[in-house]
Amino acid sequence: MARDLPNPPESGLVNALRFGDDTFRFIEAMQARFDDAAAVPIPGRAPLVVVTNPELVGDALSRPAEFRRVPASGPAALIATQGLVQSEGDLWEQQRGIMGPAFMGPQVRAYANTVGRRVETLVEEWSTTIGDGESITRNLHGEMTALTVRVASEILLGEDIGLERAEQFHSWMQTAGDEFEFGLDAVTPEWVPTRTDPEFKAAAEGILGLAEELIERRRADLAERDPDDEERPKDMLTMLLLAEDKPDVEYPDNQIRDEVSTFLIAGHETTALSLTYTQCLLSQHPEIREQVRQEANEVIGDETPSYDHVSDLEYTGRVFQEALRLYPAAWAVFRQASADVRLGEYRVPEGAAIIMPQWSIHRDPRYFENPEQFDPDRWLDRSPQEVEAYFPFSSGPHACIGRQFSITGARLALATIVQSFDVDVADDALDDLRATPTLRPGGSVDATIRSVDE
Repeated sequence: MARDLPNPPESGLVNALRFGDDTFRFIEAMQARFDDAAAVPIPGRAPLVVVTNPELVGDALSRPAEFRRVPASGPAALIATQGLVQSEGDLWEQQRGIMGPAFMGPQVRAYANTVGRRVETLVEEWSTTIGDGESITRNLHGEMTALTVRVASEILLGEDIGLERAEQFHSWMQTAGDEFEFGLDAVTPEWVPTRTDPEFKAAAEGILGLAEELIERRRADLAERDPDDEERPKDMLTMLLLAEDKPDVEYPDNQIRDEVSTFLIAGHETTALSLTYTQCLLSQHPEIREQVRQEANEVIGDETPSYDHVSDLEYTGRVFQEALRLYPAAWAVFRQASADVRLGEYRVPEGAAIIMPQWSIHRDPRYFENPEQFDPDRWLDRSPQEVEAYFPFSSGPHACIGRQFSITGARLALATIVQSFDVDVADDALDDLRATPTLRPGGSVDATIRSVDE
């Protein structure tokens, strides 16, 4: 017979306030105190369940009917309500089937090659700006966002949105990050009204407007093409539009717009954040950065970085894997119990809000030796796919569809940047991180960029 989940000794109200006030510290305390999971009663809401055992995490994520995604509501619903990141059941299966080919095989190669071209342009721009000077200062997160959102828009949506729109998009995402930051409103009773910031409404309108622009231009382009044209694009947006007329496909209202706005965000955000955090770690560990540089010189040399280089960038790949362990851009997976369900030996009540935190599980000494140490060589004889406690891209049927894009693109971008520059940040650059649906910097990540001496 299933038993109730243990509760922290403090009152539900105290723990709810701690979760809202200092989310990461609260999650770390739960990880240290409970081997499997704990339930935190929250006045006026369903309990908050924190799962600390990676075996139970894997079990929950393999049962999407019982542990469902949290529906988009409030401010999030102003951007998208039924994109692939939010949808469930038949709609999710339909959309995953339509969009899946856009993330496989030739498209992975195209994505990597586009990253190579874009990062080479970034290197040239930085080099030209530095000129005969000693260094330049840039917002590293902003630079990585501009890089990745342009790649994502070109490969997934068939159109480079350009530098100006990419910079505007970064501004919108900063506003969204402020709106979505976890705080005391995350644990107040559900009947308490909340207010949406006007700046966020404007940012959401900007994202939706850009999505609609991209859809209409691609629709017009397809209308001018021969349906049998073998050169027809194979990007995600094209596949969504071509599927509209299939008799077995039924789109809810605004479904394509939801998918485009979702992937404008999801298609770039976690990679941009991960590239930022990895370079911050390399700044703190110059000996590891030098090994990345040596590998880049040997593998890429003077060539334009491309998909053909990816598999040989082994050490760079381990560096990125380790950065994802310490600073997972998706810091937790969120689910909701669809009924009273069993998880391991415990009963999870219907409606419970469930958090499965990569942030604390990735740092648990039960699963990783010297967990606070940045050590890429811990992956030398250890495949990430075989480590249950390592799930930066989630797991189960709803695991990240863009995982391979992120891994291949990040290897190329990191190697190419490090090959030409020392990117240095302050030692406290990662001290102020915010819990939103992703792990975001509290402000600008200012970096000093210097050309590597020949």
